[in-house]
Amino acid sequence: MAVLPVLSACQTSDALSSAANEATGRRTPAGPLPEFKDALFAYRKPLEVRDGGSYLVVPYDELKDINQRDEMPVRKVHSRYIRRLPASAERDFTYASGENELGVLGAGKLDAAARLTVVYLHGRDGNRKWGFDDERFGGNFNRLKNLVAAAGGAYLSPDFSGFEARGAADIAALIAARAGKIGPVILACGSLGTKICWALADDAGIRKNLAGIVVLGGFPDRNFLRAAYSGAVKPVPVYIAHGSRDPVYAVEAMEDFYNALNVKSYPVRMTVFDTGNHGTPVRMVDWRSAINWLLSAGGAG
Repeated sequence: MAVLPVLSACQTSDALSSAANEATGRRTPAGPLPEFKDALFAYRKPLEVRDGGSYLVVPYDELKDINQRDEMPVRKVHSRYIRRLPASAERDFTYASGENELGVLGAGKLDAAARLTVVYLHGRDGNRKWGFDDERFGGNFNRLKNLVAAAGGAYLSPDFSGFEARGAADIAALIAARAGKIGPVILACGSLGTKICWALADDAGIRKNLAGIVVLGGFPDRNFLRAAYSGAVKPVPVYIAHGSRDPVYAVEAMEDFYNALNVKSYPVRMTVFDTGNHGTPVRMVDWRSAINWLLSAGGAG
């Protein structure tokens, strides 16, 4: 396919998508998440744009994106990248899964009907605090909390019992416990947490509320691909973010997955961070662009 002209630097990801849309006639609605520090978190001028803007390769530079962005590299971002939510907007609580009580950190509209719900599932050796840390990961989770809360949504970062069936059952129980006030659900999956996201996408009870999946440094799933090709179930849009030098899950596997979905006109987008490592997508993904696109592609919002 022909490569679209590269776009000017310092654009927000929404502006980048709009420029790609002009070349293809495709329009992406702005979505429910309002602007929040967009210029600080925008992707830089892409190195490659194809498939009408669905596939991007964008620059990543540790000197700029870690050393200059962080006051203490990897541990504490500069204060301009974050805005702490008031204590009343955040909560550390528990949810029941079978006989187990598990912890979950939440932000936004937790007690009433939420406009949407974003659930972050951490990777190996993680816990609920990973997806709630304001200062690590370049402040990107702080931005996510602010975006979701400002949109009248709920954000959840739970603990769960591993990455097999028991863990998937835990997250299904968490979602079920919020029935009636959860809204469309976005699952954001970090690394091995992707395994739970694919399992939940294969669960008919969960899928009816599922508006999209964000895969961050993850891996593909044959069952999801099979369901997408069968056309027997409603499509669940997928946004993939991956580092080009990921040593844990090779980018080529996710590119093959993206291509297999894209060739069937399935709602999928992929952003590759050039020279990025395994953890790069968690730090660098543009949450606002990704989630607004997922909600528009899935007809929710």
